[in-house]
Amino acid sequence: PADVKSKAGEAFLKMLNNKDVVVRISAVKAISKLGIIQGATPLLALLKTDREASVREEAIKALAIMQYDQIGEAIKQAIADKDKTVRIAGLNLLAKMNIPTDLMVSLLSNVINTKTTEEKQAALLTLGKLPVKNTMPVFDVLLKQMAVGKLPADIQLELAEAVETSQTPELTEKYKRITAGLSPDTTTAAYAVSLFGGDAERGRSIFYRSESAQCLRCHSYDDMGGNAGPRLNGVATRLTRQLILESLINPSARLAPGFGFVTIELKNGKTVSGILEDENTASLSIKSGNEPKQAFPKDQVVKRTNAASSMPVMKNILSRKEIRDVVSFLSTLKEDK
Repeated sequence: PADVKSKAGEAFLKMLNNKDVVVRISAVKAISKLGIIQGATPLLALLKTDREASVREEAIKALAIMQYDQIGEAIKQAIADKDKTVRIAGLNLLAKMNIPTDLMVSLLSNVINTKTTEEKQAALLTLGKLPVKNTMPVFDVLLKQMAVGKLPADIQLELAEAVETSQTPELTEKYKRITAGLSPDTTTAAYAVSLFGGDAERGRSIFYRSESAQCLRCHSYDDMGGNAGPRLNGVATRLTRQLILESLINPSARLAPGFGFVTIELKNGKTVSGILEDENTASLSIKSGNEPKQAFPKDQVVKRTNAASSMPVMKNILSRKEIRDVVSFLSTLKEDK
């Protein structure tokens, strides 16, 4: 095995200079998987000089896997990279650096205050892994910003996860108290962090490919999908982000016209049940069986009961981060064609 590893190492090291990006990335992964120690220095050189960000990103990940003895230098190099994806990879590894925790917290705090959304998100997740005695002042500032509505919405989910990761009762209680004040509904408050900051491309992948969510089984987009639920072309022009999120975490809260069953009791004592066809601020239209749809003024309705939606509750299937990605994707669907 040692001889094979040595020969393979020589071959993979040569491939690090291949002109094909895919070959270079594959060589980097092979070197880290086999633990070819002599490849560490060439990997550091790739991190510093390779023209492709994807190669530099794999290089810093490989050095961390190989437990490179100068990983601190490598991470500093990654954090200073010109490409965001490489900087994020470095931030995710920052906790591995052999530097004082206070300095690490200072670096992360600077990222949270000045960098791009993705970098802020990565920095917050790393912050949650550090000793709370060092991070508490930063968390206090962020929670105060959240309480007065000044914390950017696209990093609130990462703040929630960082607080959870810290496993600190004091921080957890502060966070619960603040979020409870944002909405009287506990579910809405818990998932408000999924409104902004998602990745639309990841959301698209979940929508089309998730075996657990199975969105296309009931919903159609363009010429794909089922018809048990509303067609999603143009959904972003019909629903706000808040309503899109609500439809995922509490689908029975609101009926989509043409797809929900409703029962109303009128002031004259009459009860009407059927499919909700249309609704606006003044009236709602219901179609009962084969009868033509009828419009009823809302000021004549004394009680309304929506039947439970047949759509699965996505908070029981997808994570908050996945729901955020789906919200971001659905919010891009503005064309109704």
